[in-house]
Amino acid sequence: MPSAAEIRRQIEDAAQAALDTADLLIALLDQIEGDTDREDGADAEPSLGAPENHHASQVVWLRGSSSDAEQDAAR
Repeated sequence: MPSAAEIRRQIEDAAQAALDTADLLIALLDQIEGDTDREDGADAEPSLGAPENHHASQVVWLRGSSSDAEQDAAR
């Protein structure tokens, strides 16, 4: 039976392999999709973001926001 340290190492190796695979798949999808800032309809998607001051009240969170402003640090 493997030791606890060996089992932990195997789990960490498997988790790292899964993360590497996910990174590769995301990179491939990014290449297929092209420039995400030039998507059809631009920013016409519905807003899924939380309101700015949602920490003050859950009622504010519940009401949501009609703003579709996205924070883009690259711009």
